[in-house]
Amino acid sequence: MIARNVLANLSGMAVSLAVQAGIAFGGYRLAGAEQYGLIGFFAVLLTAAAIFDAGLGQTVTRLVARNQVENPSGTGSLVFNFTLIYTGLAVVLALAIWLLSPWIAAYWLRPQHITPGEVQWAITLMGVGIAVQRLRGIFQATLEGLERQVLCNLLLIGTGLLRLGLGLGALAFVAPTAEAFFWSQIAASLVETTSFAIAVGRNVPSSFGRQRLEMDLIWRTMRFAVANMASAATGTMVQIADSLVISAVLPLSVFGTYSLVATMCSAMVRLTTPLITAAFPRMSAYVSAERGAELRELFFSISQATFVLMLTATGALVFFGGAFLELLSGNPSAGRDFAPVLAILAIAYALGGLCRPSHALQMAEGDPVTALKINLICGAFYLPAILLLTPLYGVVLPAVCLAATNLLAFFLFTRTAFRQRLRGQALHWVSVSVLPQLLVIAVCYELARLPLEAFASLPARLITAVAASGIALLAGVLASNALRPHLLALPRRMTGQQA
Repeated sequence: MIARNVLANLSGMAVSLAVQAGIAFGGYRLAGAEQYGLIGFFAVLLTAAAIFDAGLGQTVTRLVARNQVENPSGTGSLVFNFTLIYTGLAVVLALAIWLLSPWIAAYWLRPQHITPGEVQWAITLMGVGIAVQRLRGIFQATLEGLERQVLCNLLLIGTGLLRLGLGLGALAFVAPTAEAFFWSQIAASLVETTSFAIAVGRNVPSSFGRQRLEMDLIWRTMRFAVANMASAATGTMVQIADSLVISAVLPLSVFGTYSLVATMCSAMVRLTTPLITAAFPRMSAYVSAERGAELRELFFSISQATFVLMLTATGALVFFGGAFLELLSGNPSAGRDFAPVLAILAIAYALGGLCRPSHALQMAEGDPVTALKINLICGAFYLPAILLLTPLYGVVLPAVCLAATNLLAFFLFTRTAFRQRLRGQALHWVSVSVLPQLLVIAVCYELARLPLEAFASLPARLITAVAASGIALLAGVLASNALRPHLLALPRRMTGQQA
């Protein structure tokens, strides 16, 4: 079932990345750098609001997965009560953004060709769109806890394509403005949330039946949920603080280009989402059943797959980021000027992504406090540095600080992940899940880099990047002892199916 769910999640992720790339590519070109700056600010707020999913959503997924082992009949009451919590938080979120919109428009963002009134109205629309989209989180978390991830990804694919079509259509045929884009996203979010609610209603009919508010249930789970949300909030703040600071101290057009760079890097981190999403419910079940051997095997497999994906994507952006940025922006100077920022930011985001298997293990063990402590330690160094130094050194400084911060976070997450059920496995994990993948992927990209100077055209550089990425990905899988048998067995399976 895990393999099926991973494949389903990979399909959903591929379409999601295509949607994200399409919005970034089309949005930047259709709306221009300054209007896209507002769309980029919307993405920052959306990421900040995602603490609901990373906090409450992960709590719901864990509880639903455990209920399937311990108390399947209690799932409906669980979903009903957390739906009420999500709805209340979504309303509060929309009101908070609306109340802050005049201050953000007047004192935070720095537009040059957009009036403060237009900015304020755009921010208000952002709040409505974010609230509706975040409400989807409770229903998605439920489906993931039930391991109905094929259905979940079918819904994400369909609504993602709708989001892309409506967004680009609004920019192309209504108006090349952020306001038109936000109206389209509100409509898409309404369809998306309704679709997920219907799916949950069919899989857990009692969720929308005659239920009552169970304060005991809420209080029993609030300690984990609140600690998990606090951990998610601090971690998210570390990841988006660079965008918040740059949007406040630099022109909105500069922030628009930086947002495009950050979008490319965040899309890279999302490559790990199918693996973590598929593995987390099973990790929780293994922890609950005290099945240590299966937990260790799953953790090593997910770690190796995560490292291969992240290192391959990072190498592509570090060595060929300028070409990709030029393609997306349609601006050679943007590709040239922001390529160093993209390379450093890619390393920073990759280090953050490499923390995810260890974090998932801690969450499965019911330990959100460790992640909260790590994020507080990292934030204590990172936030003062970018606040003080970004006005002096520009956009490259936040990227450097984020890379250093995430390197510290990776060390701390790795160290603390091996304190309980995987005690004594840390060195073995590094020797089979980190070093081989890093070595072979680095060699692949270094060999691809040598003849790169002979290629002057953008198409040649892009072709080289794609070829190098494919070879690096294959080499990384072959270097992973938990992944290699599945790859080598694939021809035999395909031959057997054909026969």
